[in-house]
Amino acid sequence: MDDSTLPRSPEPKQSRLQEERNWRSRMGPWLAALVAAVLFAGLFLLIDRAWKAQLTERKGAAVTTELASLGAQVESQINGLVHSTIGLAAYAYVHPDLGDTEFERVAERLHRGHEDLMISLTLARGSVIELVYPLEGNEAVVGFDIGAHPEQADSYHRVLQEREPVVAGPWPLVQGGQGIVIRAPVYTGPDLDNRPEQSASDAGEHFTITSIALDLEAFLEHVGLHDRSEHLHLALRGQDGAGEVGPFFHNPDALDATAPYAHRIRFPGGEWQLLADVGPTHPGTDRPVAWWALGIVGALAVGGYTYRVGTGLRQRRRELDRYRGLVNRLADPTLVVSGRRILWANPAFTRMLGYQRSIDMDLDHLNMVHPDDLDQLPPHLDFTEMNPDTLGREVRIRQADGDYRYFLLRWVPVEWEQGHALLVTFLDVHENRLLFEALAAARDLQDAMFEAVPGDALVIDSEGTIRRVFGDTCRRFASCEPLIGKRLDQLMPSSLAARFLAVVHRALEEDTFQTHDYYLETDVLKNFGVPVHDGRARWYEGRIRPLACSVSGRPAVVWHALDVTERRELELRLKTMAWEDPLTGMANRAALDRAFPRLAARADRQRGRLALLFIDLDRFKPVNDRFGHAVGDQLLRQIAGRLKSHLRPDDVLVRLGGDEFIVLTAPLDERDEGQHLAERLRQDLDKPFHVQIGDTEVAELQISSSIGVAFYPDAGQQLPEVMVAADRAMYQVKTRGRNGVALADEVPPAGARPANHG
Repeated sequence: MDDSTLPRSPEPKQSRLQEERNWRSRMGPWLAALVAAVLFAGLFLLIDRAWKAQLTERKGAAVTTELASLGAQVESQINGLVHSTIGLAAYAYVHPDLGDTEFERVAERLHRGHEDLMISLTLARGSVIELVYPLEGNEAVVGFDIGAHPEQADSYHRVLQEREPVVAGPWPLVQGGQGIVIRAPVYTGPDLDNRPEQSASDAGEHFTITSIALDLEAFLEHVGLHDRSEHLHLALRGQDGAGEVGPFFHNPDALDATAPYAHRIRFPGGEWQLLADVGPTHPGTDRPVAWWALGIVGALAVGGYTYRVGTGLRQRRRELDRYRGLVNRLADPTLVVSGRRILWANPAFTRMLGYQRSIDMDLDHLNMVHPDDLDQLPPHLDFTEMNPDTLGREVRIRQADGDYRYFLLRWVPVEWEQGHALLVTFLDVHENRLLFEALAAARDLQDAMFEAVPGDALVIDSEGTIRRVFGDTCRRFASCEPLIGKRLDQLMPSSLAARFLAVVHRALEEDTFQTHDYYLETDVLKNFGVPVHDGRARWYEGRIRPLACSVSGRPAVVWHALDVTERRELELRLKTMAWEDPLTGMANRAALDRAFPRLAARADRQRGRLALLFIDLDRFKPVNDRFGHAVGDQLLRQIAGRLKSHLRPDDVLVRLGGDEFIVLTAPLDERDEGQHLAERLRQDLDKPFHVQIGDTEVAELQISSSIGVAFYPDAGQQLPEVMVAADRAMYQVKTRGRNGVALADEVPPAGARPANHG
C-alpha cells in the first residue's frame, strides 16, 4: 500500500496549537506587566504635574509677597523723603528771606541721620541754586542753573507747571555721581490767578525750589535692593517718575518689560515699577530626586508585581502543588506562620536577618521588631487572634548589620499543607518613609518662612473666621491656637469687624490685591497679643490678597498687616513744622494768616473787636553781639514763655522772626482790654531774665519792649492793614524813647518805619 493513502496524523497540528497556547501563556504576564507599568507611569506623571503646578503657585505667592514687602519699603522711604522736601519748602514759604545761617540750621536737622543717603539739600530762587547744605563737596552746585541743564530741565519745568513735588532722575549730578532729586516748589510772587496774562513758566522767577539729592546706590542699599537672594532678580524702571513707560535705571540682571512679577511704587508726582523674576536655579519647583526614584521604582514594582501575579495565576492554574516554589521566589522577605510559630521562611527573609531558615520556632524569639513599634502588632507576635491586615503596619525591622529599616508588614490567610496559616510579607518602605519625612520637613520650612514674615499675616475666610496665623502674631503667643477659629467680631467691635469683612469681600469679588489703612485701639491690640506699653492706638497698613484655592471649603484671603505708626507720626510732625516757629514752638506767620479770618469772623458775629499787639524788643541785638546767638535764643524762648502765660487759650502768639512778636487776641468786648493786656506784657518783660552762659555761669539780663496796639475792624478789614497800623504805633514808642505802649488811633498816619528798630 502506498503511504500516501494512509490518514495524516493530527499530532503536528495539535503540537503547533499547544506551542501557540504556551507562548501566549508565557507572554501574557509580560504584556500585563508592561500595561500596568505604563498606566502607573502615566498616573505618576499626572500627579507630578499637579504637584509642580502647586509648587509653582506657592513660589509665585512667595515672590509676590516678598516683592510687595520690598515695594512697601521703597515706597515708604521715598515718600518719607518727599515729605521732608515738602517740609523744607514749607519752611522756605514761611521765611521768604531765608538766609545762609537759617537754611543751614533747618537743612542740618533734615540731613541728620541720613548722611550716607542725602548728598545735598538745596534752595533755588528761580532756576538758579543759591543755598546748599552741606557745602563741602557740593561747591559746584552753587549758582547751577537747573533750567539750562539738558537732563534736569524737564523736571524743573514740570515742577513749575504742576506746582507739586517731583521725583526726578536718577541723573548724573553736577557734584558727581548718580542721584535721585526730589523737588518741591514754593510760589513767592504775585497771585497768578489774578494775572491771567502771565503763565506759570513766565512766573518761574517767582518760585523758590527746594531740592534733596539722594545717592542712588545708597538709596538702593537702604531699601534692601542690594541684599536680595541670588535666586530673585530685581529691576526698577520709571525714570523721572514715568512708571511702566519709563526707562530702567536699576537693572543688574538685565530684566525686560516682560518680567512675570511687577509692583507699582507710588509717590507724589509719579511712580516707579519694581520688576522681579526668579533665576533658573530657583528651588521653588524642584522635586527631590527620591520622588523620581519613587516613580521609576513604582513603575518597575507595579510592572513586576503585575508580572508576578500573572505568573502566579498561570502557575496556580497549571498546578497548585507548585505554590511553595512560587512563594519561595518572592523578592520580599516572607514567612508562613501559624499563631506565632514559624512554618516556613523564604530566602529573602533569612538574608534580611542574617539567619539560616528559622523553621519551627516562635517569631518573637527572633527579637527583630523595634521595641517602640511592638504595640502595633499582636502581643508576643501571635497572629492567631488578629484579623488579616492587607493594608499593613509600618514597623522597624532589625537587619543583619544591626541597623533598623522600615517595613510594611502584611498578613493574609493561606492554605498550607492541609492546614490554615498566615502568609506574612515584609515590604521594604524605608526609602518611601525617608521621602515622606523630607516632604514633611519641606512643609515645616514653608511654615517657618511664613512665620518669619515681618508684621502680622492672617488667613481670613469669607465668613470672617481666622484660619491660619503667621508672622509676629505667632511669636507673641506661645502658639497660634488662641486666634485660629476666632471670628473678627469676637476680637474687635462689630462696626470695625464689618469694615474688615467688607474689604475681604471686595478683594474676593474683584479678585484683586487690596490695601487698607486703619488703626486699632489698645483693647483690640491686646486681643491680638500686641504689647501696649504706652497706652496708645497704633496705625496699620493692611495688604489683602485673595487666595486661588479655598480654605476649609470657603474662599479666603491673606491679610498682611504692617505697623506704620512711626510713619504716620512723622507725617504729622512734618505738617506741624509748617505752622510753628522752630525756635520758640510758638505759631509762625503762616499760622497767623490762617487764624486771622477765623477770629475776625467770630468778632463780627459777637459784635466785638480783635486786638493786635506788635511787640519789638529794645536793644536785643547787643545781647547777641555780646553773648552769642545761643544765649539770644535762650532769651527769646523765655520771653515767649512769659508772653504766653498772660494769654487766653484762644489768643494767638506769633514770632515773626528776629526779636519781633505779635499777639492776636480772641474777640474783646472793650478796647481797654487790649491796652491793659499790652501794659501787663510790657511790665512783665521789664523784669530781669536769667540765662545760662557756658556750662556753669548764669547771667542776669534786663530788656524792655516797645508795643504798638491796633484793633480790628477799627484799623482795617484785612490782616496786613491791622499789622501796619500796629507797627506804626510801635515805631511811635521807639521814637519816644522805647519801653512803652502806643495805640494806633493815637499815631498820625505819617512817617516811615526804619529798617532796624534796635
